[in-house]
Amino acid sequence: MPNHWLQSAKEYVRPYYLKWLFFRLRAQNCPTYFRDCWNYPATSLDSGRTRPDAAGLADPPSNKPDILFLPLADWHTRIQRTQHLALTFASMGYRCFYVNPHLGREFPSVYPFGSKRIVSTIGPRIRELHVHLPREPVFHHRCLSRMESRTLTDAIVRLPFNHAPGPPLVITSFPLWADVAHALKHQWGSQVIYDCHDLMTGFGNIAPDLLHAESGLLDSADLVIFSAQALFDHCRKLHPGIESRSILLRNAVSSTDFAPGHQPAPKTGHAPTIGYVGSLSTWFDIEFIRFAAAARPAWRFVLIGRIENHRIESLRHLPNVHLHGEVPYADLPRHLASFDVGIIPFVRNALTLSTNPIKLYEYFAYGLPVVSATLPEVERYSDLVYLADDPAQFLRQLDAALAENDPTLGSRRREIAGQESWRVRCLDLERRLGQS
Repeated sequence: MPNHWLQSAKEYVRPYYLKWLFFRLRAQNCPTYFRDCWNYPATSLDSGRTRPDAAGLADPPSNKPDILFLPLADWHTRIQRTQHLALTFASMGYRCFYVNPHLGREFPSVYPFGSKRIVSTIGPRIRELHVHLPREPVFHHRCLSRMESRTLTDAIVRLPFNHAPGPPLVITSFPLWADVAHALKHQWGSQVIYDCHDLMTGFGNIAPDLLHAESGLLDSADLVIFSAQALFDHCRKLHPGIESRSILLRNAVSSTDFAPGHQPAPKTGHAPTIGYVGSLSTWFDIEFIRFAAAARPAWRFVLIGRIENHRIESLRHLPNVHLHGEVPYADLPRHLASFDVGIIPFVRNALTLSTNPIKLYEYFAYGLPVVSATLPEVERYSDLVYLADDPAQFLRQLDAALAENDPTLGSRRREIAGQESWRVRCLDLERRLGQS
């Protein structure tokens, strides 16, 4: 049997196995975001059912075009770049529609049962579209088939878009959606914006056909936005002429979520707390933590984020390392307020050298000294951070960060965080698109 037929057969069987057997026997293994996404007002878009504008899900008229987000990140996991862009544009008066990338895996039932297209209200001016595809594809395993792309496009055009101010803008941040974005451009005349925020070849689990699709998206998008200079430089070497339709739009921090009122009180007489927020994955350098935690047993190392690599579990054996898991985004200010130093202990590789860490700006919002692996985007603030290339130097820089006694450094970090806000980023993008 050809390999692609075998893979297709596995995909058809997998949803029944997971939903009828595995998740029932091991409910703790069902991701919480598969349940959390249904805790919002919702209605079906299936034929013959109520449209969202008739179900109280419509917004007041706006003179701004709607924005469709075709994301990499599930809205209900960690709040990341695409969610920040959607939240900020919504606060600026844009209506935003966000497609859930799981394409059926989040539905409680298998494909033959229940609604196939559901739209929910997840925030002011923000809607989420759920589309149930029969095979429930894992979004980084392969491209969508032609039929899957047509099904998804048909669901999207059923949404209550307002075309009066102009066709909706399409912002895609993953090549899975390339055919859908092109179909909407053909049907509506939409501008397609590719948000290139990670070096795709730096991940070990992205299918080759998706990498090929990204190359086509880089060539065909009306605008490409890059999150880091190294990422921009890498892509323009491979795609000559891309500069004329590209901009650098780095990550940022929400000035409302990390406002001055959240600033930490002075800390005295306590064990130093070294804190991290973010994904605990392959790029997290556990040797930095292991070495420093062993050398400074009186310090607390607080690591906040979902564990996505088995290597991280080895840190549980260290008594002064605390793995908190994922915490709600709304709780981050409270945790950051307890840190004495924020850390970015990344392995240096092609992926991390092309990244612009959101956590850097979040640490800066609290005026925290930051100890980081030497990364180009962090080096931009070399006078405000402490850089390390190996575990021993990481420990020395932690000592230096804790000994910092110049209050102007904290003030400068907070000032930078105020300037590097998501609203500033969205205003820059708005001007580039001619919408201001």
